[in-house]
Amino acid sequence: MMDPGKHVLYQNGAEQIDAEWNAAVAHSKLGDPVRLCTVSKPKQCPPGDDRGRIYKATNLRTKETWQISESWHSCGGA
Repeated sequence: MMDPGKHVLYQNGAEQIDAEWNAAVAHSKLGDPVRLCTVSKPKQCPPGDDRGRIYKATNLRTKETWQISESWHSCGGA
């Protein structure tokens, strides 16, 4: 059975992870140029816990975009 989820790791160390399949991510290839922007960042997080950022990525080759969280849980979560 094929896993429908995705994990995207960028050269700058940022990452995105989600349990659902995404066509725009699936159409991307290793090495594609991508524009990555922070959409939101949780507030009032415990010290040292910066999970939960949401990034919007645009693949500059395919012109497709996706918006996914960087972790399974937001700060202070499991």
